[in-house]
Amino acid sequence: MDRLKPCPFCGGEAILTRETKGGKDGSLIRYTKCGTKGCWFEKAFGYSSDERAAEAWNRRYEES
Repeated sequence: MDRLKPCPFCGGEAILTRETKGGKDGSLIRYTKCGTKGCWFEKAFGYSSDERAAEAWNRRYEES
């Protein structure tokens, strides 16, 4: 998994968390400083939701 980019709001460190919603397992990115969360990705058919969550967060728009 690629390194997670810092939070665009507070600059805080990103951590990958695993949660269960509606009886389904998944992953999301959370920030330790401000509590911002990324999108939740459901684990399906053996495809890792960790990588999907990290890829989606690292693709976010950034001003240059």
